[in-house]
Amino acid sequence: MNEYDVTGNDGGKGSLLKALAEAGFLLGLERNSDVVEMASNAPLFVNANDRRFNADAIVFDSSKVYGTPSYWMQHLFKESNGATLLNSKLQTNSSSSLIASAVSWKNPEDNKSYFRIKIVNFGSNIISLKVLIDGLDGKSIDASGSTITTLTSTNVKDENSFNEPKKVAPTTSPLENASNKMNVILPPYSLTSIDLPRKSNVIQVAGSTALHTSQ
Repeated sequence: MNEYDVTGNDGGKGSLLKALAEAGFLLGLERNSDVVEMASNAPLFVNANDRRFNADAIVFDSSKVYGTPSYWMQHLFKESNGATLLNSKLQTNSSSSLIASAVSWKNPEDNKSYFRIKIVNFGSNIISLKVLIDGLDGKSIDASGSTITTLTSTNVKDENSFNEPKKVAPTTSPLENASNKMNVILPPYSLTSIDLPRKSNVIQVAGSTALHTSQ
């Protein structure tokens, strides 16, 4: 079992930067899921009036509770258990600050099959990402149900608090240009999750997912 946590000045009491670093680590675990049996964020809870460690996922007191950016980051990895890992390649013309993975999974709530592509942008620049899914017909994607979810903020050191419990939290919007060939924009210092539902309930594993970037 792997326990993970980013600490120190960059982690603060639960910063966006900490969440992105942990997301990069989890993407590495996801890409090596054949040898990683379990992973857990530790510690998970902290009482704000008895704080002994400065990098917990959930903070509470006698009447309130909030999740740190790391808590929200983990929501985008919930479907990794039982998912099928797809081959994915990042192809860039220059040095890149990206790490990514692609999986296929079935949602038990709506009984639909999905492709999910997750990308962490550690850099300070906006990146245009071209996604190519080999072996998948664009007509087999339900564009109307496709979404893009982003975890980011105006400052990489931003944290949540009792007064601003969702200052750093994921935002989800429709992905209007969803296809097996599409362009997406990655904000600076962000974790992005692209969900593409299949029109068929049968999971067809694509040959590979190629991710091309341009700045």
